[in-house]
Amino acid sequence: MTSTAWQPPQELPFHWHVYDVGHLLPGGWAGELLDVAREHAVHRVFRPTMTTAREVADARIPMHSVDGEVLRRRLPWTFQLYSGWFKELAERTVDEKLQETATDNRALSLNIQDGITMRYPCHVDSNPMQGLLYLTTCTEETGGALVVARDRAAHDVAGVDADAMRIYPAAGQLYFFDARRNAHYVEPLRRDDAMRAVLTMNYYSPSCPETARPAGLDEQLFGT
Repeated sequence: MTSTAWQPPQELPFHWHVYDVGHLLPGGWAGELLDVAREHAVHRVFRPTMTTAREVADARIPMHSVDGEVLRRRLPWTFQLYSGWFKELAERTVDEKLQETATDNRALSLNIQDGITMRYPCHVDSNPMQGLLYLTTCTEETGGALVVARDRAAHDVAGVDADAMRIYPAAGQLYFFDARRNAHYVEPLRRDDAMRAVLTMNYYSPSCPETARPAGLDEQLFGT
């Protein structure tokens, strides 16, 4: 520590809240979600065309996901949690009420990574609260960490990796965070037989309404 008086930063560094909820959910919840993924996951190729993308311009990233409309139809309990208990847990971490999204696809999705060739694109969020319920456990051995930049100027994967936090979640853990200013992505898995599955939730708020969602994002994620 230098002799010069040190002043803490005015803004909070990136942080997250985690709840261990898997054992409190109905038996077989993760299996039901994985069954729906096996039947309904859609393959898409992400291209970084929107303002929240943090990828090189020519990136083409394969993705597997189940849209919220399918989840509403096949597993309505996911939306009961999204608009009920999970929302209440998320609101304990902020100073304002959270708002659900206008469409099912924006509200929930189930993202799947199989094998070593897939990752989730590097981006910043437009919503002030992101929820992630993990169905699977990730470790340094399996890969699949959520990689978050400490440097808010990071504008691509290389910039994130230069000074990053790596979060390896466990099955049944529910994460909440605000990553509007910290670029983040999900790294590839390191084994061909590994799988990463997570139910994602988006919430907006009076101070950051859904109108802040960037144009083109729905088309990239849902093909609409």
